[in-house]
Amino acid sequence: MKRSFAIGFILAEFFASAGISIAADAPPAAAASGPAKLAQASDNLPMVPPAKPGVFTAQKRDDSRFHLVVAGHKFTTRSDIEKYLAYRAAELTMEQKASWFTLAESRANGDTAPMPKRDPAGLRYSFRMDYFRPVWRYKTSSSSAWKTWSPFAGAAFISDDAKSITDFEVSADIVLHKGQMDDADPLAFEAGAVSDLLINQVSPPE
Repeated sequence: MKRSFAIGFILAEFFASAGISIAADAPPAAAASGPAKLAQASDNLPMVPPAKPGVFTAQKRDDSRFHLVVAGHKFTTRSDIEKYLAYRAAELTMEQKASWFTLAESRANGDTAPMPKRDPAGLRYSFRMDYFRPVWRYKTSSSSAWKTWSPFAGAAFISDDAKSITDFEVSADIVLHKGQMDDADPLAFEAGAVSDLLINQVSPPE
């Protein structure tokens, strides 16, 4: 009986010491490998990189109206920059707890582009991007004076060589709305749909 007790005690002591040894050799469960950490970090990155200071500004004009400006120095394409402004308009709308916005077109005397008409059978939501038409200001390497271009004036887009542009500003006024969207208004945009459409297409200008 004493012999059995002694053997049992020795085995128990052996397994206990072995268990301690195994636990000491095992890597901590909470420690993540290098690739896992990198993957987790990349998953947390925003799909659209944050803009540098001064690239995007939003000025509140009243309870529901905002004046938006995208500024930069490196001109890429008109489409790229206008899409980024539209994306920021959609994001701002959702941040303000609204669901859709309308573009308030900046027209002047002498503009020749026709006003968009209500169209109950027209395109919906994020597919009206042809109607998102902001106004441009820009400088070129040959002149320090600001020039303007309006999509409603009938002139070709930026007659100067685009490669000579050194500064630009693209601006638009939007009015935020809640509740049911006005489907017949071609200047109405559903914020969530616009964001979903553009989120993989845009990046901040430089």
